[in-house]
Amino acid sequence: MALTSEEAALLVEKGICQLFEVPNLVMKPSEEEKQLIKELEQNVLSEQTEALRKRKIEQLSQKIDIIIAGKRQKLLSKGITDVKLDKQALLQEEINKLPKLAPAHVLTHLPTEHYMDTEKKKVAIDILKPSVVEGNGAIKFKIFKDLWEKKHHITSGSKFGCDFLVYPGDPVKFHATYMVQCVYNQEATMRPAELVAFGRLSVTVNKLAVFAFYNSQEQVEYQTLQWHDNVT
Repeated sequence: MALTSEEAALLVEKGICQLFEVPNLVMKPSEEEKQLIKELEQNVLSEQTEALRKRKIEQLSQKIDIIIAGKRQKLLSKGITDVKLDKQALLQEEINKLPKLAPAHVLTHLPTEHYMDTEKKKVAIDILKPSVVEGNGAIKFKIFKDLWEKKHHITSGSKFGCDFLVYPGDPVKFHATYMVQCVYNQEATMRPAELVAFGRLSVTVNKLAVFAFYNSQEQVEYQTLQWHDNVT
């Protein structure tokens, strides 16, 4: 599961989680580490090959009588009546025919922990990217935090052309009620076409369009945009 910068920062700020950096995960591996990775991959291939071989041998052992009967019938059909088949020799012959497992057919290995030792370093939320402590990122985080503290359920609104989608309950069970667009610069002029586009889009997807901004009193405010046949 991947968290947004706002989600991660909120969890850390509320004391629910801690933030750690693992430098080794983003560093270019050394030649020694590359060799270790190859060896680990080869071990996975060898283990799966051995497991598959054992399963195939068990299946052959269960079917060997049927295989012998089929071979005996084939020889009899050719007029060979003095048929003597060695069960163990025939089983070994079938085992020798088993193909090797190709790397492309190996099951995907999902490790539950990192395959190499990793250094873990506790860090502050200012390391998050996009930032939540400066610029537009700081404003967006304050709005996200305010919505969360008002007991709303929130997800990313990128698919709907806004910053956040706000739900009355669990997003798995409910549709979003609000499309929230953060206003980062209150002095900037917003073109009428932008208001119309945002309002009409909200009506099309059956949601309410909301502008959120951080005022001079350091409080989050909200302005609803309702679209009918005109802007109100």
